Amino acid sequence: MQGDLQKRLALLENTLDEVSEGIIVTDTRGRILYYNDALEKMEGLSESEVIGRYLTEVYRVTPETSEHLAVVETGEPVKEVPKMYFTANGREVNLMASTYPVVEKGRVIGAFSVCRDVTRIKDLLSRNILLQKQVLSESREHPLKNGTRYTFEHFVYVSRAMDRIVRQAQKAAKADGTVLVYGETGTGKEVLVQSIHNASSRQAQPFVGINCAAIPETLLESILFGTVKGSFTGAVNSPGLFEQAGEGTLFLDEINSMSPQLQAKLLRVLQERTYRRLGGNKELPVQCRIFTSTNIDPQECINKGTLREDLYYRFAVFTIILPPLRERPEDIEKLITYFMHRYSGVYGQGNAQLDPELRIAMIRYQWPGNVRELEHVIESCLAMLDPGEDTVTFDHLPSYVRPRFVQVKKLPTPAPDAAEGTLHTILEQAERRAIEYVLLNNHGNITRSARELGILRQNLQYRMRRLGIKAVDLICHTERSEES
Repeated sequence: MQGDLQKRLALLENTLDEVSEGIIVTDTRGRILYYNDALEKMEGLSESEVIGRYLTEVYRVTPETSEHLAVVETGEPVKEVPKMYFTANGREVNLMASTYPVVEKGRVIGAFSVCRDVTRIKDLLSRNILLQKQVLSESREHPLKNGTRYTFEHFVYVSRAMDRIVRQAQKAAKADGTVLVYGETGTGKEVLVQSIHNASSRQAQPFVGINCAAIPETLLESILFGTVKGSFTGAVNSPGLFEQAGEGTLFLDEINSMSPQLQAKLLRVLQERTYRRLGGNKELPVQCRIFTSTNIDPQECINKGTLREDLYYRFAVFTIILPPLRERPEDIEKLITYFMHRYSGVYGQGNAQLDPELRIAMIRYQWPGNVRELEHVIESCLAMLDPGEDTVTFDHLPSYVRPRFVQVKKLPTPAPDAAEGTLHTILEQAERRAIEYVLLNNHGNITRSARELGILRQNLQYRMRRLGIKAVDLICHTERSEES
């Protein structure tokens, strides 16, 4: 029996030594019983240095600040605690640790921690932020020094839809409330918020942006709020993005990717206009203006529970909806001309032209990646031109998109049934008929009509204003027609 137990323990230790997470096990007094290979690599310590010693001897912790001893006392796990400290050779270590009790027959006999190394992730984030600052400071094309690259002059459009969006954004720049931007991937959300910042009274202050979906949840809170020295093992004073933004603008991209728990903390910050660093007890004032964005309909996010409704209403003082490229096809032609001119010079193809059939296919293509995809496709095409070639054809398209364009090319040209005029006029008339039909079926109820059309309520209201449709007038006119 004793031999079987020893074999099982040896098997368990060998298994734990192969996992990528660091694992440490202690008894009820904090004496270290097990320390795996992964944790050795993370901390720069060896098993022989820690086994048999107490936590207070190996780490800068006291009985009052040790998670292991707290878990032994309460019997409750402590999850996702950030730890930042320096090894004996001066290397900074950033871990996320969850500590659990070891229970036998209803009695706590020890505790163990599972640690994940996030040092590399934090290093990459820091290097990325530093690189962005260097690029911005050295860029001749974008000489702005506040962390931005774009102004309203960077918008390329001819459509009335985008003209209204830009004018709406310019009005938001004159105010100081929170802004929520909704648009599909590639529609230019960050271009818009940077433009608002640079047209506002805060233009001389920093612009700080972060993609909430790109940062691990365990790091996001400390990055936003900062940390206080002594709040956990080896913690140092570190300012968060709220402090870095100062009196400027903080942009939280893809806010719907943030956990509900962190959203609740952010709601409090918006309500109180104060926050605390992680582990701190001092209230710091929020001085920056906050912008957010989502690439999914906010109402859909609320229904799915990925966006708190109360937080949405706090952010939506100004709500700006960026239409996808397929809903403003007249802008495609203008953007094609702009990107062809821009990248022809970059790749030394000053005389490059677009094949007429390819130009038509580009205008008819749905562009799921919107402006960003259009830009990348044109750049790729120009890069693929051989010396002496001056016409971009279907053969120069990126391989991933070529079959889709071939299918678009085969589609018959739609006939403008009863409508005549430009493509914009034809699409506008079709849009008007669809909206009026749904509004009549729902007796003018905008919420139900928007749900049936599969768009946001604010989106429907925007379209009604653009087309001059008033639900009350529509219903009254129909009723008079029926009476006569």
